[in-house]
Amino acid sequence: MILHPPSRSRRLAIPGLSALDRLASALGRRLDDDYHWFSHVASGSGATIDAVIAGPGGAWTLTLAGERGRFTRRNTGHWYRFNRSTGSWVPWDPAPITAARLAATSLGLLLERAGIDAIVAGILVAPPDMSVEIGRGEEIGLTVEADAGRLGALVSREERLTLAQVDRIVALLDPRQPVPRLAQATRGG
Repeated sequence: MILHPPSRSRRLAIPGLSALDRLASALGRRLDDDYHWFSHVASGSGATIDAVIAGPGGAWTLTLAGERGRFTRRNTGHWYRFNRSTGSWVPWDPAPITAARLAATSLGLLLERAGIDAIVAGILVAPPDMSVEIGRGEEIGLTVEADAGRLGALVSREERLTLAQVDRIVALLDPRQPVPRLAQATRGG
């Protein structure tokens, strides 16, 4: 996987120690160089997307979840968190899930405005001690995954984009990179 540096420098960040750096390293061992990793992507909506993976398997936004615990969706879309001290479910504001869905939507709109036909899927990268349960047959509009191995398999499961589409996404998200495979506008030139 090819790692593209963020467009803005991050102050006071030590490379390799952040959760995003560890995830990029783990996925880099599982994905080949047809896949590209972008971190801290400006989406045009004001919010920054934690990470984007673009490759033949599709365009994916990754949002890191910071909450730990058990969460469920019940009663026609209401979210609850398990309170261990009382042993009961209490109402919960699903901010990490909403943020992950919005990240995928905003990248999809950015690609659409650029004329790139690609469906963007959102992934909520959960900490190991976070569990999200939904009812059978329900959809929440994203995938929740904690394991980098399963995440790499999910991203590369099927080919959804051509290499030309991937190159256009790379050119949009990192304009500093030369993209050799883009077709010329005119013959020979």
